[in-house]
This record gives sequence, C-alpha cells and structure tokens, in this order.
Amino acid sequence: MPGDINNDHKIDNNDLTSYMNYTGLRKGDADFEGYISKGDINKNGLIDAYDISVVATQLDGGVQTSDSAVKVSGSLRITTAKQNYKKGETIEVMVKGVNLTNVNALSFALPYNQQEYEYEGVQTLNTGSMENFTYDRLHSDGSKVLYPTFVNEGNKPVLKGSENLFIIKLKAKQNVNFNLKATDGILVNKNLEYINF
Repeated sequence: MPGDINNDHKIDNNDLTSYMNYTGLRKGDADFEGYISKGDINKNGLIDAYDISVVATQLDGGVQTSDSAVKVSGSLRITTAKQNYKKGETIEVMVKGVNLTNVNALSFALPYNQQEYEYEGVQTLNTGSMENFTYDRLHSDGSKVLYPTFVNEGNKPVLKGSENLFIIKLKAKQNVNFNLKATDGILVNKNLEYINF
C-alpha cells in the first residue's frame, strides 16, 4: 500500500493495485490526508505517474539503469478533429507524444464539466508495454477530472519520438465547443527523474 513504501516493506503487485485506485487523488480530497498522502512521494499534492513509478520500477526484477545518462524530455499534445460537437456525438481526443525521450511513465489531468461531457474510455495506440492507470475521478469539491496515466512495470521499453499514443473518448451530453486543457502533466524516466509539461 502507498503508505508503506517508505518503510521496510517489500514492494509487490498489491502496491500497484492500490495506486490504481488512488490515481488522481489530490490534496483536499476526503481520502487524501493521512494514509494516501504518504503515497505522494514527490509531494505535489497529487497521486500521479511519478508516485506510481516509485513502485512500478521495483517490480519484475526492477529497472536496468543502462539509460541512466539519458534525461527525460518531450511533451504531450491533445487535439480533436473539430471544435464543435452535437449532443450525443463521441469526441475523440488524440494524445500525441512530441519529441519524447526516455519516457517510462506519463500522466496529466483533464478537468471537465460533467454536465457537458461523459467519459467513455481510452483506446491505446502506441503506449508500448505500459500499464493503463487512467482514472475518471470525482473530487470531494465536486469537480470532475480525468487522469490519463500510463506507467511501465519493471524494465520495459521507454517511449521515444513523436507519435499518437492514445485516444480519450468522451460523449457530448449537450452541444459543446471543445476547449478542455491538459494540466499537471508529468513525464518520468526509469531513474525517477521527471519534467512537467
């Protein structure tokens, strides 16, 4: 469990399962303070890809540090085919990696109005061997935020280059002008070095 990972606790898949349930919990949520907040390893007030990576990089024999000199870099960009959608239409939000180097985990927040949108799922395209920890969370303050989150377990190939990674599918619950913005973006390498985008 996240609260145990700083102690003499042997990391196992149960720890990763816990994180699957806690992805996107943030400071201010009823569940966050105390137990869960101990899992916020980078102390940014949010359970994100970095925190999950601390556990995931220790699984399956752990990571090999041959890439240790290679820094993590790049960013993610979200786009849609058009701006205006009619009620009932499915909106496909393309998430593209741009000039990625040594990306072992990634996550961002996509806040949305639940009167306007309904989350339908994620279609993976080029996320390699990464596990999908995406969570659609209703926060204690009533805000709705999707947390697309992908993390490698153990020593899996990293993402690099520029390509379409996955598609977020939302349904328009009324006529909408799509203007959602990604926030709290983070890219992490195998050494747990990270950049925000």
